[in-house]
Amino acid sequence: MNRRTFLGALVTGATLIALSACGTAAAPAEGSGAQALPPVMIELGGESIIGDAPASIKVNDFVVFAGESKGWTVATTTPDLVTVSQGGTQDTYETNPGFQAINAGAAVVTITSPMGTVITLDITVE
Repeated sequence: MNRRTFLGALVTGATLIALSACGTAAAPAEGSGAQALPPVMIELGGESIIGDAPASIKVNDFVVFAGESKGWTVATTTPDLVTVSQGGTQDTYETNPGFQAINAGAAVVTITSPMGTVITLDITVE
């Protein structure tokens, strides 16, 4: 292997590792029946939700609070139905708060703004 071929292989390998580290995933195998769905987005602005929050979601759906979501916290009184994720700084990037539906039922999720405003969401997980 000459030096140029070695450097090309090194760059290609580094690119694949970098893409993996960024969360880029391969598409599901054809015929597997699996599909990647985008998260359900709920827009926050000021001290409130902009637009409508979903009344129901499906098991395995992710819900992400977008917009002015920095500093908001997420909680639930139904941890058997949803798991919450707090947003925040992760190394060199910022994540938004959200939750994932894990079981069917009537879920209760609260989000609290940095100023103390509490919004309660009653969501049916199907």
